[in-house]
Amino acid sequence: DRTLVRVGTRSQLDWQISYPSSPPVGVNLIPTTKVKMRVRTLGVAFQSGSTLLPFEGSWKTSATSWSVFFKGNAPSVIPTKVLVERTVEADETITFRARGGANASGTSWYAYHQTNNNDQYAVVLKNGDKPPTYAPASNQGNIKSFLSPYLDSTGRIKIGEQDLIILWEGSTAAPGTTYFDMQDLVVLVSFEKA
Repeated sequence: DRTLVRVGTRSQLDWQISYPSSPPVGVNLIPTTKVKMRVRTLGVAFQSGSTLLPFEGSWKTSATSWSVFFKGNAPSVIPTKVLVERTVEADETITFRARGGANASGTSWYAYHQTNNNDQYAVVLKNGDKPPTYAPASNQGNIKSFLSPYLDSTGRIKIGEQDLIILWEGSTAAPGTTYFDMQDLVVLVSFEKA
């Protein structure tokens, strides 16, 4: 504005820009039309030292109760297997949750982390998003090993416009610490018009 800065002078501006360090969390999944939903588990990397620990994933809609779609550890994952194939009505809220086992026998569990909460332990990615880049814990493979078929040459998620990838951290580790790696459970959710 010429009344504030005279022509020919240089103004000094300081910018305070804060970029989010990870993709958004707390997503409400509400289809606007009737859809067919398919759920696949792409990978599990949850362990304590060299001991593989179980992981459990479940889902529900606003019209149904919780239903488990996966319960097991890394060797039980078959990425091509459709674990859920269900028609969901328009305007039904879909929620996913998951939790990690605190012991190998699966008799003790950590807390659930849900997709609809503002929870850093569950991240929902869509086409074009950048996955979080945390160092893998306990010499596990990098998160990109599960996602490599779903990444473009720039490292962004490349899936259908109506598909989602959900990442979970199952431990109690705080974000930014050694064991927080967002690859404990990786799930692909596909939607198509019913």
